[in-house]
Amino acid sequence: MKKTIFLSIAIALLPGTISFGQTIKIDWPEYTNYTNYVDTRSRNIEFQDKGIFDFAAIGVGVRNDFTGARLNGIKTENDSTLAICITPENYPINMSPWYSFKIWADSEKDIYIRLNYQQGRHRYIPKLSNDGKTWVQIDTTEILSSRKDPSALFRLNISPDTLWVSAQEMMCSDFTYEWIDQLSQKKYIKSITIGKSTQGRPIKAMSISDSDDKNMLVILSRQHPPELTGFKEMISFVETIAGDSKLAKMFRKKFRTIVVPMMNPDGVDNGHWRHNASGIDLNRDWRHFNQPETYAFRKFIKEEIEKNNATLHYAIDFHSTLTDLFYLKKPEDLPSKKVISWEFIEGINKVMTNNPIEPVPSDREGQNSSNWFINELGVEAITYEVGDNTNREVIKKRGEVAAFTLMTILLDKD
Repeated sequence: MKKTIFLSIAIALLPGTISFGQTIKIDWPEYTNYTNYVDTRSRNIEFQDKGIFDFAAIGVGVRNDFTGARLNGIKTENDSTLAICITPENYPINMSPWYSFKIWADSEKDIYIRLNYQQGRHRYIPKLSNDGKTWVQIDTTEILSSRKDPSALFRLNISPDTLWVSAQEMMCSDFTYEWIDQLSQKKYIKSITIGKSTQGRPIKAMSISDSDDKNMLVILSRQHPPELTGFKEMISFVETIAGDSKLAKMFRKKFRTIVVPMMNPDGVDNGHWRHNASGIDLNRDWRHFNQPETYAFRKFIKEEIEKNNATLHYAIDFHSTLTDLFYLKKPEDLPSKKVISWEFIEGINKVMTNNPIEPVPSDREGQNSSNWFINELGVEAITYEVGDNTNREVIKKRGEVAAFTLMTILLDKD
């Protein structure tokens, strides 16, 4: 039997990567709670060693040498069980323990997989695919551990055909770039590269407009790599705005929508739990903009507003968490009397009665994107959270409903 254990190498930044040392000064509410502060200067991370791992004695092979993979160590526990170690890129870190690997066997057989997490606990129900494109959730009868267990044990039926196993569906930067290119074939959609990530990947945006660009809506997604459900709802939302409905056509004649669907391509492609390639949670870098990804967006959007003498009316940042909710501001904390978010959520919930979104008020002190929109630009913004296990058909439908709802609100208020 050939048994291989991964070793990780801690590095600060790869040669040729991009980093910013400056601190941007923005008028921002003073901290009332010391623990809210997050230092967003670059930190060391651990990159995976990647390869193919042949367990000839039990006739099984495993690999992690592909984009978006996460598998930091592997060994045989017995002749029918593989123990896989999953570690974060650095620590402390949010509990979003991503894993993704491919597995096959000499002949059809059942194999048991035990996921052991360092600095974390199991969160995501395994998703399976034979081609990396079409995914199904594992049959829950094959999960042999309790949801309360920090590790996970499940059974797989494998064969010579490669099986993909992942925390969520795999949708990496190549998928996102292809999606942008496909939508950008429409005459009113333009693809824009607004900057580069720490490792030099393009940060791409779309401009969707038939207007004079004086009124704007901003959509962000994928600051946190594993948050696929928010990303998928964002796709449905954006495709509705870019669609052929009468309302969408009216909206595009009045509003320009700027979409940045993948703010953290390095984190996604490296299979990170949370951070970018500089070891930072990008959704905590909206106060000082130490990272190239957030810095590039701020520079771009401020230039677009100034160049077109535009008004930014609203901003949405799509994420994922345990349940469906909006993090929004209390009306008294908003920069103007135009309260959109509460009307927005009520409109969605009137239609999606069986899958409502919970409103969760949040403060203006945290260093996240929605607070930056409010504190520097004076624009109402929300964090749009989609549940990890929300039904994918519900996600598609609700993304459409949310887009129709917001377009109606913004057209009525303008």
